[in-house]
Amino acid sequence: MSKKNIQNEYWEENELEYFPKRRVSNKLSWKIHHIAGSFYSNKMGRVIEYESLGECLFYFFLELAREVERYYVQPVEIEIPYLSGDGDRKSWIHIPDVLVFGNGFKPMIFQIKETPQESKKHDFINKICQEYSAKRQWEYKVIYPKKLPQTILYNIKFLQGAIRKRKRFDEWIPEIIYRVEHMENITIDELASSFSPKANPLLVMPAIYHLIATGILQINITKEIDQYSEVRLKKLNEQLLPYLNLDGDLFEY
Repeated sequence: MSKKNIQNEYWEENELEYFPKRRVSNKLSWKIHHIAGSFYSNKMGRVIEYESLGECLFYFFLELAREVERYYVQPVEIEIPYLSGDGDRKSWIHIPDVLVFGNGFKPMIFQIKETPQESKKHDFINKICQEYSAKRQWEYKVIYPKKLPQTILYNIKFLQGAIRKRKRFDEWIPEIIYRVEHMENITIDELASSFSPKANPLLVMPAIYHLIATGILQINITKEIDQYSEVRLKKLNEQLLPYLNLDGDLFEY
């Protein structure tokens, strides 16, 4: 069996094992409007549901980070033990937000939070999740996506809209890549304009953004993207992926 077929079979097994363990709930919509939603994931080939803005931002992040191969929302059930009021040993099921697989890092379970939480229950859940992950040689982190730098958050939202390929992109993509390879220090605007009069630059520009969003072209993700952003032939996630491994304000663990 070829390496590609083995990999496909591996992901197919994961699809069954890590299928969402519960439905997305919008039970707080009476208090916080539009808290839940969904989008189509090109990476996963299906609709991904989210329950908060933080989840939405982080899933967009995973779509753009090219080293991230697959991610599964509501992926596993983790048993949380407790003592009842009568002293009996009981348990309840906790379902973390997302399990991420990729190149260059161990599989990671992420619990996505809007703001830090301090309580004995919260600490105990994290402890059990860490133990669960360690037994599988995974990592566990609590992440606060809203603490990403504002410029990166803006770029994530902007590029998410460019991930989907349009019909005419295949006409221009090989030539866009060729031109970037042979033209140094070129901006998005200059690259699009170089197609004139062969093609309208305004029609080529979405294809350039698409190549940035899918990691074929690279920009400086720490600066707000616009038509004057320089592009080059490297991976977008060379600047995104480190945020999966950061300590400090972005993560609790």
